[in-house]
Amino acid sequence: MYSIAIDTNKCEGDGDCVESCPVTILAMADNKATVKGDPNDCLGCMACVTTCKTEAITVQEF
Repeated sequence: MYSIAIDTNKCEGDGDCVESCPVTILAMADNKATVKGDPNDCLGCMACVTTCKTEAITVQEF
């Protein structure tokens, strides 16, 4: 299982992370990325982390 954290102070809201997520658990809200749906569906693929230009997303396994 994985934990997803988004630093909204760093997020510039370009949405690349949302588009890169294969299980669509990320969404845009108020021009910022947010976790929608069940975070337990996260595959830990790190696509969101690698596409985030501002390093606003962290994914940790627990």
